[in-house]
Amino acid sequence: MPQPEDKLLEEALGRIAGQGRLGAKFASRFLKDDICEFDHELPLALDHALERVRAVLAELTHGANPELLGAETDRVTLRVLFGAGALNLNPVVVTVDVVRSGECTSGVHVRAIAKEGLVKQRAGQKTAERVATLLHGAGPSR
Repeated sequence: MPQPEDKLLEEALGRIAGQGRLGAKFASRFLKDDICEFDHELPLALDHALERVRAVLAELTHGANPELLGAETDRVTLRVLFGAGALNLNPVVVTVDVVRSGECTSGVHVRAIAKEGLVKQRAGQKTAERVATLLHGAGPSR
């Protein structure tokens, strides 16, 4: 069973904090979420759209394979966790649903979520915008 996004972010923030892990994990429960979602239509069959999404997620995570959350005949859900924001120290969870919407078209739903502290980095929003740019084929985002 996949972990909820908040639990993944809590664990990631705890790992970053090192020895202050328990305090960071506890404090992360009280931080606000920065969530950004969007829908996108790709003029690709489901298999090709899935390849495109995997390539985008691999670029964001520097080559890590996304976790497969669910696979049905007409829907595949992938998730990645990686660092964003200042010095890549703000963990972001990106979940992508790829759905067959026609013979040669696929719908993509992207959800990016990060925790926001006192310094607003908008890591969830910025990550979702990067995914959108990469899905449109604008090239590397760095």
